[in-house]
Amino acid sequence: MLTTKAASYGTGGATDAPHKNKQLRFPDAAFDADMDYVKIQFYDYTAPFSTQGGGVAGGNLAVYNQSSTGLGSRGATIHMYMPEDIEGQYGANWDAQNLSNVAKTALGTFGSAAGGKGVESMMKGLEGIKTTGANFFKEGTGVANAISGILGATNFGSVTVNDIFSATTGQVLNPNTEVLYKGPKMRTFSLNFKMAPRSSTEAENIKKIIECFKYATLPNFGGAQDKNASFVRVPQIVDVEFMTGNSTNKWVSQYKPSVITDFNVSYTPDGSWATLPNGSPVATTMSISFQETKMVYANEVTGSGATY
Repeated sequence: MLTTKAASYGTGGATDAPHKNKQLRFPDAAFDADMDYVKIQFYDYTAPFSTQGGGVAGGNLAVYNQSSTGLGSRGATIHMYMPEDIEGQYGANWDAQNLSNVAKTALGTFGSAAGGKGVESMMKGLEGIKTTGANFFKEGTGVANAISGILGATNFGSVTVNDIFSATTGQVLNPNTEVLYKGPKMRTFSLNFKMAPRSSTEAENIKKIIECFKYATLPNFGGAQDKNASFVRVPQIVDVEFMTGNSTNKWVSQYKPSVITDFNVSYTPDGSWATLPNGSPVATTMSISFQETKMVYANEVTGSGATY
């Protein structure tokens, strides 16, 4: 039963993207020179460390972006009306880090070396950090290190160094907290569309548009020249541009080529099932969640034209 059902629903052997090199649009109207709309293009995935993706050679921004600028074979191009939820999102990962006095000394030494005082200065500072003896154990950090060693060698359950200091002296170690930069956040964004066909052409376009998004969300069974189907092909990359006529809109944040992380379709957005004479739903909604494939850097968000 399942085999028959699968065979009747799909070819099982098609590898080409649906509606390749075709243009689909909703609504089915001409997008004039002064009209704002969303252009969505589908591309085959380019592996970042392949020859086409730039490999590992070089270290400039162009090389880093190569796998998202030198995109693979193009699939369909979709033109959609501007949705109501266009936004730009930027963020960074910062983390509060507690630094002991020993760690502060070490970081200061590294900072001096990085500032141009050389490796010799750094090594001399590290030798000072390793100093042992009576003076070392008179310092709070030295005592803390000794206690930490004892706790590690014995079974005191979840007791910490700070627990012992707090219970015996009414003090805890100075956390010397600093907020340190860990890296940028990869940007994500979502687009939501409601489509109510006004003609059989628009109904067919909606079906094809949904098909393109489903295809780009899922892997393709069987890799290139893979007779035993040991691999699956990575889903497509999607390039989303907010357009004004034939130009990229410079007033809104643009996004680098992205992957689809979630794609949801509702055929009953108004709460009940209803169809047109040809059997198509009277309305359909799509919710698409994207994640950029490349980080955005500060020097890519300034300029007179369209920016990220």
